[in-house]
Amino acid sequence: MSDFIPYEATHRIKQLYLVMTIVNAGQGEAVAGLCRDNEAYFSIIQYGKGTAPREFYSFSSAIAPKKEIVISILREDKWPVYRSQIKERFGISEMSKGISLAIPLDAIAGVSIYKMLSN
Repeated sequence: MSDFIPYEATHRIKQLYLVMTIVNAGQGEAVAGLCRDNEAYFSIIQYGKGTAPREFYSFSSAIAPKKEIVISILREDKWPVYRSQIKERFGISEMSKGISLAIPLDAIAGVSIYKMLSN
């Protein structure tokens, strides 16, 4: 019977980030695609609406603008690449504007969960 060797003894454990990107409706799939390109195969798209005061909306519509929130998990080595790609995307047009933020995760229970989230 072989001796047990902990996962972290044979693999480098990388910091994981919970990345949230808020974009206009219709842009979420493209952002999720950027996440997949950066090896974040776990992405959720949540629908919402903007909370800006009514004066900021166009005069033709009193309805708050619809938003899509893309939630993903990225490894620390992929975050800088994703950040530069999303900055570039935000500069393409008025429709592709948004905001993105990363929150470091410091506690994940179980090696299997870490492997799944970090690919």
